[in-house]
Amino acid sequence: MARSDRPLDNPMNWSFHLGRLFDINIRVHIAFVICAVVLVSMEVRSRGSGSDWTLLELLTDALGTYAILFFIVLVHEFGHCFGARYTGGEADEILIWPLGGLAMTNPPHNAKAHMITTVAGPMVNVILCCLAALILIVWTGRVAAIPFNPIHPFAPFDRTLYLTLSNAQFWVIRFFGVSYLLLVFNLLPIFPFDGGRVVQAWLWPKKGYHRSMEIATLTGMIGAIAVGMFGLFIEESLLLLMIAAFGYLTCWQQRRMLREMPEMAGELGYDFSRGYAAFDDPEDKPRQPGYFERRRKRKAAQRAEQENLRRELGEQRLERILKKISHSGMESLTAQEREVLERESQRKRSEL
Repeated sequence: MARSDRPLDNPMNWSFHLGRLFDINIRVHIAFVICAVVLVSMEVRSRGSGSDWTLLELLTDALGTYAILFFIVLVHEFGHCFGARYTGGEADEILIWPLGGLAMTNPPHNAKAHMITTVAGPMVNVILCCLAALILIVWTGRVAAIPFNPIHPFAPFDRTLYLTLSNAQFWVIRFFGVSYLLLVFNLLPIFPFDGGRVVQAWLWPKKGYHRSMEIATLTGMIGAIAVGMFGLFIEESLLLLMIAAFGYLTCWQQRRMLREMPEMAGELGYDFSRGYAAFDDPEDKPRQPGYFERRRKRKAAQRAEQENLRRELGEQRLERILKKISHSGMESLTAQEREVLERESQRKRSEL
């Protein structure tokens, strides 16, 4: 459901509505737009000096890359939403912001539901990578055209192919590389990344919700410090430092809630939404029908209603034909009326 109460004193609400798809609102944070403009201008300025590229080519290259990033992040978050709905939970909104995407999901409060909801996102990246790899293999006839190396995710594994690949093929490589990088980075076992949430869901049945969350958030804080330290020694490290700071603060906030308000410890939920239930019930709650199951039932009900309507119309036509027979005999029936009589008679016999 859409959210109408968005107090502007919360910076997370500084976003605008982009559209609605599969009953899920898509919002874009204003900071994403600002960062995109700044980063594109920096990219154009840095690559434009001393190169033969025109301004239009530089803009096309930079904007195209960010468009690919936006699309992949969006479908990744849709994966989380569909995963939550499959488990019987809810999903009503996706927020795209500078550090990626946030899926506002509410799966049932059990380890299996949270595991499915979490894994569904990276599985989208796996599918996208497989599709891009298949296109490259068919298009180039070489498996080595796929950029397997995560250190060089935008270059074919066989560097000699640089001279033979077309510009369009390089865009497929870039699509693969963006999805591949996001997949690898997101699967780091650091909370709140998907990898960290998989670890927490795996520990949940063994340690309980609270203890598993304590372990996952402690690991996440250590991992955030490591990512931040790594970011200090590389160029263009601002994004890594932002991710490290956000991850550390998220883990710290979750641990604080676990200590001070255990009954509300899951309020942030999956991907920082309302995902966890208010109480840590040791027993799994009964599974509610998911989105696709509800849709199948709705379609089945519509088909049943249409069948009932056809049956009623057939009964009415049969009644009129029988009255006509009683008054004028069988010889008075038209060919169409005889066909209706035969069809309804067969239906009546099949129902007996």
